[in-house]
Amino acid sequence: MKKNEVWFKKSSLLNPLIAFYFFIAFIEFIAEYNNDQFYISLTKPVLIPILIGIYLVSSKIRNLYYIAALFLVWIANLYLISNEISCIVMGTVFFLFYRIIILYLIMNKIKFPGALPMFLCSLPFAILFIIETIFIFNELGYNFYLFLIQGVFMVFFGGLCLANHFAKYNKSSAFLLTSTVLITFSQLLFVINVFYVNYKILQPITMVLFLIGQYYLYLSILLDESKQKRYKIIN
Repeated sequence: MKKNEVWFKKSSLLNPLIAFYFFIAFIEFIAEYNNDQFYISLTKPVLIPILIGIYLVSSKIRNLYYIAALFLVWIANLYLISNEISCIVMGTVFFLFYRIIILYLIMNKIKFPGALPMFLCSLPFAILFIIETIFIFNELGYNFYLFLIQGVFMVFFGGLCLANHFAKYNKSSAFLLTSTVLITFSQLLFVINVFYVNYKILQPITMVLFLIGQYYLYLSILLDESKQKRYKIIN
């Protein structure tokens, strides 16, 4: 079978997989809202594997670092099914490793914008982090240092993506910035929900923001890969 025929057959799976991803995300939203642990345990573990499948079907390059990052965030989600503090801490650690790999990928594909643009673009994320810290500082206890490390990465990564978007506006940078904003807000809401107030709607909103953010990150990665492939063909 020719490569083009194989690719056509694989690509025909893409739209059904994407539809399945958002269908399961919708079920997850309902389950989180109703605090239905049975359906949460069924839906939450399969969402990231579905996204990995979407990436494998649609990508011709298949970046192993990105796949590894998704694997780490999948493990983080498994831990975060439980509301136990020890599981939340472990999930946060795996999410931190995920963030490090994604930061490495982004740093390799964009230029550092410079100290001043980076500082200015980091301010909105820093303000959000400081406001959140004021509200939950007394509740964090020994988890404060892990929270602080996550916050530093969040502010740096957010500033980098925003500065990159202003410096070089395109679809990829827009998708990356959208992903960063959504995942950042999902992190903030998650911490507020765990350590400050426990509103019924916060957890499902957190999950939806996170899943949509992951999808936009996938779109950004895919667009960059297609540009990279075209560049290699031209040269």
